[in-house]
Amino acid sequence: MIREVMERVASVIPPHWRLPAEMDVLGFYITPIMVAVPVGILLAGLSVWLIDRARLTSFIWHPPLFLFALAICYGVAFSWLFLPA
Repeated sequence: MIREVMERVASVIPPHWRLPAEMDVLGFYITPIMVAVPVGILLAGLSVWLIDRARLTSFIWHPPLFLFALAICYGVAFSWLFLPA
């Protein structure tokens, strides 16, 4: 019964929204989140560094929370735009 419900739910989700279950990277099968999270953290770190160099961090209420939110946003955007579905 649970399998039928899951198949019905999966049939409703558009194909371009689905993430692959695993990816082959240099012969190793990894989940897409293992690629998206480091990319998101690197992009967020670069963005915060640039914001800090421009001396705009005084306008950010909580810089660590801002870094965390940016990392999540960049990771999700990267997985939606660049990871195969």
